[in-house]
Amino acid sequence: MTLGFLTYGEASMKGRILVLLAMASLSAGAAAQTAPISRTVPVIYTGTVTSSASDTIMVRQPDGTLARYTGPLPDFPYKVGDQVTISFDATLPTRAFYDSGVYQGQIAADGIYRIGISSPYYNGGLTPGGVGSGSIPEVSGPIGGALNAGQPTNLNMTIVYDYNADTYSIVAAGDFSSGAYAGPGYKFDAASGSYVGCAGGAACTTYAGADPILFGLRQNADGSIATGNVGIMSTDPGSGTGTGFFSLLFSGSWNLPSFGGGGGATPVPEPGMLGLFAGAVALVFRRRRKRPDPA
Repeated sequence: MTLGFLTYGEASMKGRILVLLAMASLSAGAAAQTAPISRTVPVIYTGTVTSSASDTIMVRQPDGTLARYTGPLPDFPYKVGDQVTISFDATLPTRAFYDSGVYQGQIAADGIYRIGISSPYYNGGLTPGGVGSGSIPEVSGPIGGALNAGQPTNLNMTIVYDYNADTYSIVAAGDFSSGAYAGPGYKFDAASGSYVGCAGGAACTTYAGADPILFGLRQNADGSIATGNVGIMSTDPGSGTGTGFFSLLFSGSWNLPSFGGGGGATPVPEPGMLGLFAGAVALVFRRRRKRPDPA
């Protein structure tokens, strides 16, 4: 059940809650049928900020070239040494998925399957049991999902399922990417000739109606995760002077729950519908609190 789109519309809170109730009611029977063939598994990246904005700012010069900025900067929420997590829920298959006839692909002789995880917005959420669907990843701190439905946050990761042992593992580093995100940044104040902080969303735009700064997350070969080039805006949208970009680097590793083999797997139950509804309402309220005021 995907709920992310509900946070972007202009419908009233009452209307959103009614929609959530209707979705919960309609999908209760389906959840009972699909739960045996899939598990909802939390996937969590735990790391440390190892390269912050002040380490990586590149500023565009009047002649169009880029140069590293070494001047004073306001505080940025992600500093070197800070702890950070990236987490999402992945819907993964059980043995029943391959035994029940729902699975229509080739049966692996060695029992090893590679499951591509993506957001339901992109894969349609149509796979039986929701297998292959993932929730929007959340980053601890002020980095959050894109603020409009036209740029939904997607994720891409491959998880290996061992049918024989009933266990999951993440493939070698470098297979995770996700976007789009919005978050804090810097803006060049043309009047004072200095950099100021912006909290994200509309605060990080150049002018009323402009798109906010958006960026992605991508895993490197060494397992670290970097942001894309986060744009530095200017209060003078007609001037290239002072604009540029910065990046962040998180060093850490992914964690998956452990499942015992030999038929002794510890199940991860599908959440109850009441819990889904409560979580969805909490998500709506949280998104509403974080929505920036229109410029």
